[in-house]
Amino acid sequence: MPQPGLHGLFALSVLRLRPAPRGFALGLMAGALLPDLDTYPQGVAVVLGMDPARAEALFHRTLTHSLFFAIGVALVLAGSARLRGDRARMAFAGGWLLGSVGLHILPDLLAWFDGVGILWPLWSVNLWASVVLPDPVQNLLRAANFCAFAAYLFVLGKEAQRRGMGERELASLRKEVKVQLGFGALFTPLAFLLPASQYNFLDGAAFLLWAYPRVLWITWRMRSVVEGDGLNGA
Repeated sequence: MPQPGLHGLFALSVLRLRPAPRGFALGLMAGALLPDLDTYPQGVAVVLGMDPARAEALFHRTLTHSLFFAIGVALVLAGSARLRGDRARMAFAGGWLLGSVGLHILPDLLAWFDGVGILWPLWSVNLWASVVLPDPVQNLLRAANFCAFAAYLFVLGKEAQRRGMGERELASLRKEVKVQLGFGALFTPLAFLLPASQYNFLDGAAFLLWAYPRVLWITWRMRSVVEGDGLNGA
């Protein structure tokens, strides 16, 4: 139940608070969105026949959700920036660290009904270990991924419109919002009709093969909008 769209919304909300140096906003967005890349080995394991629950426990919220990874990436970026005297890259490193730890790992730990390998592979924390969600609820949380993507793209589109993006590009973005909502509408009723094992395969394929990489690509394509003046003005 990664919900990267919500993490993206968190990042957009933070960027509205105050102006940010060049590079920071894009780093914050990367930190908020990219840790869920560990859903890909999870998806491969399910395709190869592993039980979905076991695959999620082994692969999701492990390496890319650990403080070791978040801090390690930030140190590499900061070291590279210092050697090159690149202030934008240094700001990106700071944005990445805040986004990955504050806007992704911490919300996952507090609110996603699952464990997080916060010091993976040494230590994982699960504040919800005593909570067992029925299959329809688990499925609905996954269906909500698409709705969260739609909400994220909608807010990003509003900011793009405020900054004067062309109507053709805005129309394309509105279409993306509708398609994501369409996936949400498709998978919501299936959440009640299919057991989690079957549902996860269909939903995961749509999420991993289309929805998630599509949103990452749109975010990169709109990086000038994300950077802007910290989303505080044109």
